[in-house]
Amino acid sequence: MPSFYQEPSHGFGLFQTPEVPGWRPPQRGALGALLGYWAVHRVKPALIAVPTGSGKTAIALATPYLVKSSRMLVVVPSTQLRSQTVSAFKKQEVLRQMGALAGTANPKVLEVKGRLTSWHDCEDADVVVALPQSISPEHYSEGSKAPVDLFDLVIVDEAHHAPAPTWRAILDHFDGARKVLLTATPRRRDGKRVPGEMIFHYPLRAAMSDGYYKRVQARLLSVSASAQRHECDELIRDAIVNELNRPEHASSTLLVRAGTRSRVTELVQLYREAEVDVAALTSDLGEARRTQIIDGLQNGTVRAVAVVGMLGEGFDLQSLRLAAYHDKHKSVASTIQLIGRLVRSHPDFPQPSVLMTVQDADVYPGLRGALWDLYQEDADWPSLLPGIIDDAIAAEAADKAFVNQLTSSPAELSLESIRPLVRATVSEVHDDWTPSFVDGSVPTGLEPGDEIRGRQVLYSTVTPEHRTLLVVTQGMRSPRWTLDSGLDAPEYALHLITYLPPTGASRRALLLVNSGDGTVMPTVIEALDATTEHLRPADPERLQRAFDTLPRLSVSNVGVRNTYGGGRGSASYKIFAGSGVDRGMREADTAQAAIGHAMAQVGEGAGSAAYNTGLAVEKAKFWESRYVPLREYDSALLDFTDRYWSLAEIAAPLLPSVARGVRLDRFPEVPVAAIEMHFLLLASEWTLLDGFPIGRLDLQHDLAVVSGDHLMLAAVRPDTGATVWSGYLNTQGNVVDADSPTSVRRGHQPPRLLSDLLSTMPPMVYFLNGQIVGGATLYQPPGVQRDLTRWTPTFLDWSATNIEKETDRSAKPAGKGDSIHHTLRTHLTTRTTTARRRWVFENDGSGEIADLIVLELRGTNEVLIELWHAKPASGTNPSVRVTDMQVVVAQAIKSRRWLTDRGLWKEMADRYSGASSPALKLVDGSDSEGLLRAMLGLMPEHPAWSLTNRPTQVRGTVLIAQPGLSWTQLKDKVNQDELSATQIRDLLAVFDDSLGALGDSALVCSP
Repeated sequence: MPSFYQEPSHGFGLFQTPEVPGWRPPQRGALGALLGYWAVHRVKPALIAVPTGSGKTAIALATPYLVKSSRMLVVVPSTQLRSQTVSAFKKQEVLRQMGALAGTANPKVLEVKGRLTSWHDCEDADVVVALPQSISPEHYSEGSKAPVDLFDLVIVDEAHHAPAPTWRAILDHFDGARKVLLTATPRRRDGKRVPGEMIFHYPLRAAMSDGYYKRVQARLLSVSASAQRHECDELIRDAIVNELNRPEHASSTLLVRAGTRSRVTELVQLYREAEVDVAALTSDLGEARRTQIIDGLQNGTVRAVAVVGMLGEGFDLQSLRLAAYHDKHKSVASTIQLIGRLVRSHPDFPQPSVLMTVQDADVYPGLRGALWDLYQEDADWPSLLPGIIDDAIAAEAADKAFVNQLTSSPAELSLESIRPLVRATVSEVHDDWTPSFVDGSVPTGLEPGDEIRGRQVLYSTVTPEHRTLLVVTQGMRSPRWTLDSGLDAPEYALHLITYLPPTGASRRALLLVNSGDGTVMPTVIEALDATTEHLRPADPERLQRAFDTLPRLSVSNVGVRNTYGGGRGSASYKIFAGSGVDRGMREADTAQAAIGHAMAQVGEGAGSAAYNTGLAVEKAKFWESRYVPLREYDSALLDFTDRYWSLAEIAAPLLPSVARGVRLDRFPEVPVAAIEMHFLLLASEWTLLDGFPIGRLDLQHDLAVVSGDHLMLAAVRPDTGATVWSGYLNTQGNVVDADSPTSVRRGHQPPRLLSDLLSTMPPMVYFLNGQIVGGATLYQPPGVQRDLTRWTPTFLDWSATNIEKETDRSAKPAGKGDSIHHTLRTHLTTRTTTARRRWVFENDGSGEIADLIVLELRGTNEVLIELWHAKPASGTNPSVRVTDMQVVVAQAIKSRRWLTDRGLWKEMADRYSGASSPALKLVDGSDSEGLLRAMLGLMPEHPAWSLTNRPTQVRGTVLIAQPGLSWTQLKDKVNQDELSATQIRDLLAVFDDSLGALGDSALVCSP
């Protein structure tokens, strides 16, 4: 017996002449597209995207007539939509009202509630309507699943759910049936692609111009930033109730949107206080009560309803004209669904649609960019929605068109879903080499199934313009905390190698490698024959230019390389972080340093989304925090390339006074001052084969051999004077053996060539003109102030002082003069002052604030404090000795914190009273000791005098006293560029810069 849809007597009409007047363009277009699609494809799902309210129900009702279905399955996501769909198929009124169906016969419809115990129940039905949890093979055992030929047509409503496993199992199980996927939102909230081929899309703009949609008045109520939630709720309620009471809204239904069931209860009570009866519709209600409320909404006996997760997708309520948006949705799709209910036109309800909410910051972070325009005051919401929906569909179509040009991928790899991170390690091609994939073929060894370093190539292809080789590898990942393989899991990695050919004589070809797996890339590079013979790392200067040409909004992280190498206990690399960090870096932070890396937030113009970008100069890397579709990846790299080769003037370079590394093309033709082993090797465990540490080797150079492209080197053992290795450093930062190679070892590892180790961690070469070479990078002299003109030192009479003894305890046994402290005490207690009161203290000892402290009261609330730091000389006569300055400068820098620490007075009080150590000894000023005690807070009966309690203006000075430093000799030797003098000069510069605006710095030394 033929089924209902196979009988010819129903008079169904789609393309009759004259045309059926009731068909809308989106309905006729979708059904026509189905006929065309099924003429070629039978079982591949057909995806139809039409806006909510454009006639999806009629499309679903008409489809079985097109194919003369014997039995069809309709899958819906909710019980409300299930009931609505069952009613529509049983009555067929939608088709009859539009004139597309004659007669009174209707199909047999089975509404599936819960799991089926027998599939025979479906055999007598023409239409089966079910939720996925009732019908999906995922919920049935292997022997109790439905026959695969039970249905010849499957329609999935709200098809953006289809990528979910339960839904997808239905499509896969009924493989031989025709499948139609209907949706207004052809993308899941998690971004996964909806299965099937997009055969018809009716734009929202067209629905608006054809009159299926109407304007929504978005009323955004102004609130203060500090407004509480209950205040916002009352504001929304009062405004929407005023609308509800207007004559034009006499037939309107109000929807109150809540975020949780508890919020529904809260809002129902809120509206009850305004004498508005709001029904609470939540998922925990019994079916009878839910049906009662929904029926009341349909017949108009229920005028207001508060919902959470109800009345969502697919539910048609023609009278819905008012929405109180108390709790905003967390996704674009849900927001669109709500607006879709309001924008539907219907002749029985011509009144305007109004959405009421507050203009606050309650737009969840993941949607700030997408939804920002929706919450602007007086925005025309329907006109903004197409920009969200249509642009996403257009982008998806473009992605699909792009990947259709690529080699077919395995089923588990969706090429249109690939979103590479924009980043690359950049190399310049300095000869005529080109990678083999420029002819469009995947190189040998990189084809699917090939093994690479314990990983298998899952997929590989070349992009349509033959710019980029794409390789996806699969390996296994094991947790580090177990030796068993039971928890091993597959791990996938994406590798992109892009070749951009030269453009003109000034632009070399570039090879850009994007991979997060360093173990795979060497094999890939080997397969491409991309050796150092053909490639050189990116020019640091051009890499920084590419960074500086971006419209920088804020710098968040900067790293500077110490161009003077380093050693144990000294910083070779310093990192500074924080918003706008580049504006807070001082000369002391960047002296003798070059930019190593930087990260910044950039924006491409008004309205564009900002993103983070960065560069690592020594690693020749750049990166952006953008994941772009595969079709846009080459364009992103071409944009970088244009900036890399740009000659445009940089308006605001990052840290313009800091040294800029440039690519080393020729060594400077000036004498070499010194060659220093890489700081990582100075204290490493690497040794010669006889156990001598390589960090103790003295690297020397041959001044007689001068060449622009290499620098001769020799490694000498200082204990014997023997040369243990000789070779040269080339402009690519590689160290090459001149004679027989020398091997080194570390622990029980196999021996390694010393030249290879030095190539990995190249030495630092200092030239007399101030230029420095590290690896393949030449650092220009930084343009920062390091001379001594900032200093005007004070000279004391040290003739009676033993400058090698700091304290009285050490000077008395020697019997050769007074201590440094004695001379300073005499100076401080006898010098003239204009202060109203002055006290001099001594605080020498472990944990001291300073060796000597001067406290002066200059006005009622003006206090001056001096912190004096002294150290003995390491020789009997003043000279220029670095060791005399290192410790005292460090102490002076650390003590600057006391100048702004309000706890200073309490700390001095504790040390003065003996409650803390080292003791603060009063040297001078005892005639006003009572005032001192009151100022330090040691006299509770006079709280007004305590410096802790008073608004005090403190001016501070930190001083260094070193009689072993000869200022005249220092200036002379700095002019001579003597190393010890320049080091002391730089120590003083760091000390002075560390004070900054905190206070003043001063130096006391010998003439």
